[in-house]
Amino acid sequence: MRPTRRELLALSSALLWAPGLPVRAAEGDSSRKFLFVFAEGGWDQTRLFAPLFGSSRVDMEAEAVERVVRDLPFVDHPDRPSVRAFLDRYGDRTSFINGFECRSVAHDVCLRLAMTGTPMPAADDWPSLIGAATGASLLLPVIQLSGPSYTHLNGSVVVRVGEKGQLPDLISGEALLRSDQLLTATPVHMEQMEDAFVAERVLRRAAEAERGRAAAMLARAREVSERVERVAEAAEALEFGATESLDDGLALLIDAFSKGLARCGMVKHVGWQHLGYDSHADIPQQSRNFEELFAALHLAMELLEATPGEVSARLADEVTIVVMSEMGRYPLLNSRGGKDHWTYTSAILIGSGVRGGIAVGGYDEQCAGQRVDLSTGEVSDAGVSMVPDNLGATLLALAGVDPTEHFPNAAPIDALLA
Repeated sequence: MRPTRRELLALSSALLWAPGLPVRAAEGDSSRKFLFVFAEGGWDQTRLFAPLFGSSRVDMEAEAVERVVRDLPFVDHPDRPSVRAFLDRYGDRTSFINGFECRSVAHDVCLRLAMTGTPMPAADDWPSLIGAATGASLLLPVIQLSGPSYTHLNGSVVVRVGEKGQLPDLISGEALLRSDQLLTATPVHMEQMEDAFVAERVLRRAAEAERGRAAAMLARAREVSERVERVAEAAEALEFGATESLDDGLALLIDAFSKGLARCGMVKHVGWQHLGYDSHADIPQQSRNFEELFAALHLAMELLEATPGEVSARLADEVTIVVMSEMGRYPLLNSRGGKDHWTYTSAILIGSGVRGGIAVGGYDEQCAGQRVDLSTGEVSDAGVSMVPDNLGATLLALAGVDPTEHFPNAAPIDALLA
């Protein structure tokens, strides 16, 4: 049977340009899924994680007080009722990682460090490492709606939908109709010439290959073609489109988990009224951001609790929510009423596999991260200074992937593993 044009194109890519990369399957609990929420721009740890009242080197907001849910201290404020409501209900499933250092104050460098543990481009981020370890059993191992995404060897497992939901239109070709450049349809005779050229090159290269290889590669090309069709169907079933709010993005990713299509999803929180977290001025914007963020997290947890899981009664028992920002804010106000970049930050883990109700690590009176005993989570001079690698190793351990393969010099935070 003569291969179709799409099969020829897929096969030509395999033969002429990009050999496929093997994907290693995970040996751990592949039913655990990861929902990443990225607060891009740098959040203010004194609005949530660091109750540093009484320190002359930290500007805390008026009316803020320290509250504790179980063993989880946080900064409470009348402007953030959704934070308090979330922790009152889900504090026993929530943990903070406080005071790890991204070792830079430049956004682009910190983004890479926070997501991969290195500023170098030849690295895969946490979602793509987990997605690659899952193997080929899922159609959309990692769904990237928005936010940072870095791949090196595992780009094939990441499906980038686009912040405006461009994926379905790219698959169908509709995106060309929205181009701001004048487009002219390819004449039929030119398409026929292209087909003939590709067919001749592909079949000649296949004929030169060892016995049986041509048939195998043609079969692989047909598999690729079928997979593209299935991705298109999944995109339509999930109604990929512009996610106008964080609520929309979280609901879409939870829907993908419930349909068994994905293991990881990433969505960015753009902040209240899309003003972001990089508040060099108007520091009260941080409160509005945290209020909106936790209201969305509350709705997401309720949806996870109401949705049946793959192997559990509810999806909430199979999903770990990871909430991150690439940096913190300098502890003192600047002349514009904002706070500048700070190398220390925090992260939040919620849900499956997480020992909730605790804070690992902490901040000193200058809002710098302190050394931590990773086995207990307590501040200790004999402990380690946490870096993003420790977070990555912890996530891989939760995913059933051996962290030492990727982070031989950074241990997971055992205190967080339920």
